[in-house]
Amino acid sequence: MKHVLNIAVLTLVSGIAQAEIISQVSDYTWDVHQSNSPTALQFNEFDSMGGTRVLEEVSVSVSSFFSYEVMTENGEDYAVGADEWFLESAVYNNLEFNGVFVPGLGGWGTLVSADMGASDGVAQKGEDTAFWSYKETLEGTRDILPFQTSAFIGNGTIEAEIYPYLSLLLPPPPPYFDIWIINHFHQGSVTLNYEYSSVPAPGSAAIMGLLGLAGVRRRR
Repeated sequence: MKHVLNIAVLTLVSGIAQAEIISQVSDYTWDVHQSNSPTALQFNEFDSMGGTRVLEEVSVSVSSFFSYEVMTENGEDYAVGADEWFLESAVYNNLEFNGVFVPGLGGWGTLVSADMGASDGVAQKGEDTAFWSYKETLEGTRDILPFQTSAFIGNGTIEAEIYPYLSLLLPPPPPYFDIWIINHFHQGSVTLNYEYSSVPAPGSAAIMGLLGLAGVRRRR
C-alpha cells in the first residue's frame, strides 16, 4: 500500500514575535476486504534542534471519503415492520500517534429500518432482506492535549495509524437479525500540524548579551 507524505513549513510574523508551523500530510487507502485492521501513516517527529525550537501545539485533521454497503435479514418466522426495529449505523476515524489515541475524528451516522417478511431460509435474498448503500465524506480536526505533545518530540518517525471504524447497533429488544457488511472502503488524508516557537541557541544568546554590554560601554 502506497503512502504519500508532504511537508510544508509556514512562518507567521507579528511584530518581532514569530510563530512557525510544520504541516505534514499522509494519504491513505483502507479497504475492509484487504484487511480489517489499522493502516499505517507516515509522519516525522518534531525535532527541537538542540533546544532552539519549542513545540507549543499539535493538531490533527482528517479529510476522507468512505463508502459501505450493509444488508440485514430477518431471522424470525414472522414478518417484522419498520416501526418495530431500527439499526444505528455510524462511521468514524480512530487514530494513534506514538501511543496517543485520538478517537472519533470526523464522524457520520444514520438510523435505518424497513419492512421485512418472515424468514424464507434463503440467505441474503427475498422479502426478508433489506439493503443500504452509503457514500459520504468525513471531515474533522482536533487539538492534541498539552500533556500529550511530548509524545510527538524526537528526531525519528512517528508510529502512526488510522482505523476507520464502522459501528452497527440493534437496540434491544430486537427481533433476531443477521447483518452482513458487503463493502467498506475509505480513502483520504491525515494532516499533522506542529506549531512551535524559535529561541536563540545558548551560545548566540551569550554573544548577543556581550554585544549589548559593549554598546553600553561605548556610549558612556
